Amino acid sequence: VGGVLVLAPDVRDRVPDPEALCADIRRRCARHGMRCMGPNSLGFIRPRLGLHVSPAAPRAVPGHLAVISQSSTLAAALLDHAAARHVGFSTFVSLGAQMDVDFADLVDFLGVDAETRCIALYLESVTDGRRFIRAARSFARTKPLIVVKGGRTEAAARMAFTHAGTLAGEDRVYDAVFRRCGMIRVDEVLDLFHVAEALAKQAPPPGGRLAIVTNGGGGAVLATDALAPGDGTLAELAPETLDGIRRVMPLHWRAGNPVDLLSDAPAERYAAAVAACLADPGCDGVLVVLAPHPAADPVAAAGAVAEVVGRRGRKVLLACWMGGEAAAEGRRVLARAGVPAFEAPEPAVRTFRYLVRYRENIRLLYETPANLLEDFRPDQEAAAAVFEAARREGRTVLTEIEGKRVLSAYGIPCRRTLLARTPDEALAAARRLGFPVAMKVISPEVVRKVEVGGRRLHVREGEVERVFEEIRGALAQAAPGAPFLGVAVQSMTRPPGQALAFGARKDPTFGTVIVFGAGADALPAVRDCAVGLPPLNQTLARRLLEQTRTWRFLEGCRHPALDLAFLEVVLLRFSHLVTDFACIREVEVNPFYLREREGVCLDVRMVLEAESPPRGRPGGCPPHLSVCPYPCHLTGTGRLAGGRPYTVRPIRPEDEPLMQELFQTFSPRTVLMRFFQPLAEITHEEMIRYCHVDYDREIALVAAVRDGGRERLIGVGRLVVLPDGETAEYAVVVGDPWQRQGVGRHLTARCLDIARDQGLARVRVEVLPGNRAMISLASGFGFRRVPTGDPDLVRLELDLRGEAEA
Repeated sequence: VGGVLVLAPDVRDRVPDPEALCADIRRRCARHGMRCMGPNSLGFIRPRLGLHVSPAAPRAVPGHLAVISQSSTLAAALLDHAAARHVGFSTFVSLGAQMDVDFADLVDFLGVDAETRCIALYLESVTDGRRFIRAARSFARTKPLIVVKGGRTEAAARMAFTHAGTLAGEDRVYDAVFRRCGMIRVDEVLDLFHVAEALAKQAPPPGGRLAIVTNGGGGAVLATDALAPGDGTLAELAPETLDGIRRVMPLHWRAGNPVDLLSDAPAERYAAAVAACLADPGCDGVLVVLAPHPAADPVAAAGAVAEVVGRRGRKVLLACWMGGEAAAEGRRVLARAGVPAFEAPEPAVRTFRYLVRYRENIRLLYETPANLLEDFRPDQEAAAAVFEAARREGRTVLTEIEGKRVLSAYGIPCRRTLLARTPDEALAAARRLGFPVAMKVISPEVVRKVEVGGRRLHVREGEVERVFEEIRGALAQAAPGAPFLGVAVQSMTRPPGQALAFGARKDPTFGTVIVFGAGADALPAVRDCAVGLPPLNQTLARRLLEQTRTWRFLEGCRHPALDLAFLEVVLLRFSHLVTDFACIREVEVNPFYLREREGVCLDVRMVLEAESPPRGRPGGCPPHLSVCPYPCHLTGTGRLAGGRPYTVRPIRPEDEPLMQELFQTFSPRTVLMRFFQPLAEITHEEMIRYCHVDYDREIALVAAVRDGGRERLIGVGRLVVLPDGETAEYAVVVGDPWQRQGVGRHLTARCLDIARDQGLARVRVEVLPGNRAMISLASGFGFRRVPTGDPDLVRLELDLRGEAEA
């Protein structure tokens, strides 16, 4: 027996200790090497195999859509809806309470399932954030993942100390996760089917410009309103397009988009208008809306639209046939022609917007970033010393001055701030800095100074001693027993520029997340912020900024005093800080004033973990992150046969231009041996797949030499861990000018060491029979041939566990 399915519904309400029961079942299954799914599960269905392990009525038909539902009751409803719409499934799974088998397991399984082309998920929670992200990112480009997230609660945010932490609520975090994985988040359950159907029939549009063709103003208004929230705009149709439509319209027709064909539009008018819009270079998609009218023929109009489907190219064509049985027959005609057909304009437009968002998410996921921090070397020791000093004193809340020392160690500029323990010291500090000054309480138990009356602004020379005592008294009254360490004195001169804020906090499921938004008092009041997952690169930092209204304001004003590129650099440095130190529980930099070619932090609140965070596997992904950072520890050196040195390091997304250069050094035979087919070039879309890797699941080591003051790649070895977590596939290629100089052997040895460190059971190499050099190289490392049943393929495997036992 390999697995157990627990169907038992409502377990939490039927047993006294459901957590203990689930833990006991999980323990017993693990003892016998079994997996368990449930409880609260409705089972699973594999229609093509005739496998129906579910109490639900056997109504599912074969198809290419996989559905995973956390809710068993919703799963039953989805099955009924799919049957009514004749939607077929490759797999249908009611996951239940994720006692053992979870979303990550199923996405891994379906990602390599040949019958599955699209995966739809209804989820309320994720049990293992890192595994979920790892699985989703692995297949997002090849198989669209569509998700509905139930339970838009802010429970996690209530435990936050800072305003930034409060705003990084659970739903914002999940939104950031879905974007980082390239998933499509939809708002309604039925949209899962709408988007899946659209993707099954056509590719996502190249952009978000939509033309609306309709026979009535009402449908056009509804469609235009649905487009307003974003992820799409009305296309500006070219004069040639409108002239083409005008030929089939009455003399006084008013041209524009939406294209109103008038209520009695004949079928040929639909065909002409849709064909013209599809041919317009300024249009990425067309929505055809037909409203009921005595003179309208829904079936004939549908047939006319179906005839021009072949002209859509890379553009999206959607239809909305409103009405009863005649309209329903028209929708069936369109569906058979490969045109998704809807009963109302709103879901049709939402589907278009989701397709646009998916295209954009995938593009941004693999966009080649600029290398803004190539020479960045933070002072990790200085930051660690601050944390260690606080820990020795039993404190988890850093003072403002300590927090600024940490930021300064990572190159984030801070306003000079002096500590004053007495009124006299406060006066001396204020005179040194210049009046007026700001005075803020310093206490290890205070994070939000304003709430305890611990902040005074615009303090003048004759007021310093009195304000010092007022702050001390306010603390004693608001927080009796809280130690008073003094006040922080800071110049009150407000820097010219814009007040911003950024910070980070620990999410219980996905670890550290980064927050950016409006600064000063606007952060909690306006609630304009965005959430992202570290580590950030230049592209991810820019996309995080662009999600806020604050950023759109900054771009719109184009104020010469604002250096937006510098803000990206600051966010990247901050990302390095929270990536490097798992002990940071929460931090808020607010306000941070951005100005010409620089910025400055005026205040920072930083909270540490009460206990030392658990240590991860040596050389592995830090436990507080869901996305692995760049593995600097894998960097090394080697020498060519003639003694010329080269560097070995993990690949970076920024390496795409260098990888294209390396490809140009390959002979046709090298290309054939590595890629199993002749290739004249590798497209940008294909190359980004090689450069953007999940370091938790895949490692690509590049060998690089210095050539004329710049880096040149000469070879790459790649180790990809398969979903079983025990097997990895390996491949290596070296540019022709550098072959037979030991580079391939060096890269192979390094990658095999990584496989051993990760505890893998075996490494597999697959090559063409004529690739004698690779067969010889692998055999030299102990690889042995294993049968494949394919005469055109040679497979070699290295048993790492057997090697260790020997």
